[in-house]
Amino acid sequence: MKSKKVTIILLLSFLLSAFVPVVSVLALSVNDVARDLICTCGCGKVLDVCEMESARQMRAQIKEMIDQGQDRDQIINYFVGQYGEKVLAAPTKKGFNLTAWITPFVVIAIGAGIVYLLTAKWVLWRKIPQKLIKKTHPPEIEDRYSGKLKKELDEFEF
Repeated sequence: MKSKKVTIILLLSFLLSAFVPVVSVLALSVNDVARDLICTCGCGKVLDVCEMESARQMRAQIKEMIDQGQDRDQIINYFVGQYGEKVLAAPTKKGFNLTAWITPFVVIAIGAGIVYLLTAKWVLWRKIPQKLIKKTHPPEIEDRYSGKLKKELDEFEF
């Protein structure tokens, strides 16, 4: 009984959703476009948060273009044509700009690899018995000085 009600409700909601106009969902706002652009006043802020006069003018221009029926890509392409790629909040994912997207991940991977290698070397160093570690001086010198040290310690009074 309960599953029939759920099925009927889902079916009715699906049928009603077909009649809801899609235009309201896809409506483009000024801030949708403005958050992808940098203000040209020189402050370096994203256009939707800058309060300078040039930002207000750019937002007004975006509103006019939306009212004329232009989509987001057309508006952004207009501003890129007007001011160059420096007006974009994020670099494009083509050509040389692709390095701005890839480089952080490469640096993180290299850093993680270095940390892994250093940790592995440190752990292995601790596992090597001390008698297998290569000595930096000949054994006869070590024997001579260790003998002297032992003799002096034996003669030393506490």
